[in-house]
Amino acid sequence: MVYFYLVVYSTIFASFLHVLGMNAPLSNTFILRVSSQCDYCGKKLEVRQMIPVISFIMQRGKSTCCHKPMNRTYILVELMSPLFICLLYALYGFTDTFYLYAIVYSLLLILFVSDVLYLCIPDSILLSYFTISATFYFYQNPSAFLEHLYQLIIGLFLFLLLYLIVRNGFGFGDIKLLILLCFLLGIKEVLLVFIIAVFSGLLIITMVSLFNRKLRQQKIPFVPFILIGFIFSAFTGDLFWVLIL
Repeated sequence: MVYFYLVVYSTIFASFLHVLGMNAPLSNTFILRVSSQCDYCGKKLEVRQMIPVISFIMQRGKSTCCHKPMNRTYILVELMSPLFICLLYALYGFTDTFYLYAIVYSLLLILFVSDVLYLCIPDSILLSYFTISATFYFYQNPSAFLEHLYQLIIGLFLFLLLYLIVRNGFGFGDIKLLILLCFLLGIKEVLLVFIIAVFSGLLIITMVSLFNRKLRQQKIPFVPFILIGFIFSAFTGDLFWVLIL
């Protein structure tokens, strides 16, 4: 029964985060809307058109009002999220680790959408997550807050140095995200996330560019690979470093 509720609520929440990721870079105040609207023509959506996964399948991936293709990120986000949350619960239960990873996942999900659609990582989202998490850590345990702040400072120097050395390889938004993740997760785990992100990115881009040479001249969003690295890190923990070291 727990898994049923996790699937339902995580799918609905993932759909909301997707809308947030689509609107945040455009500064659209969609939260104040009375009802949801079509992404193209702005027509009010009916309830049957807003059911996660099911609506996408029933509508064959097209909007019913203007018959234009819906973003494939909708179905990807709505299918991936319940799977991740259920696996997270199976591994950690309702512990602090579960909630931490769920919060970080929600952050990466928003930025995944905004980066894929607009090649943009909104500062407002980064600042919001930093403010909320910093406030929580400070009031929960000031000494823990100082430890997280120490991790952030290390990440700040490390990734800013990386950006200066390989400026054309990463966007500054990606660097700011990695620094924030150092505050949330710690430098050791973020290094693992970054390593997996770089290697998975190189592998996927190389394979795709063999069939599409135009890809070599295009800007590639890096957040999807950070998300891959985070998911890998969440389920391997210290096992990776144990095997390496």
